[in-house]
Amino acid sequence: MNAKYQARWVSKQQTDRLKKTGNLQHSLVLESFRGPILIEPAGTNPRNGSVMPLDVADYELRHAWCQGPRAKVEKARQLLGLDVELPS
Repeated sequence: MNAKYQARWVSKQQTDRLKKTGNLQHSLVLESFRGPILIEPAGTNPRNGSVMPLDVADYELRHAWCQGPRAKVEKARQLLGLDVELPS
């Protein structure tokens, strides 16, 4: 995984808390069918959930699994150093 960013599963409650406190300035939250995924600067203190392995992040951060704008999924993949998925 790119040393500057990491991905991890977070709870809906944690996502809501981050949005309310404005702590998403350098982070992204993507809604996946399996739950929210937080893309954040590496080394951020885990609140709930461990860092997602690169192969898992590569699989989960695909347009088939993530809801929302294609550009947001592509930005998340780029921050993690993953190849951007080409449109089919």
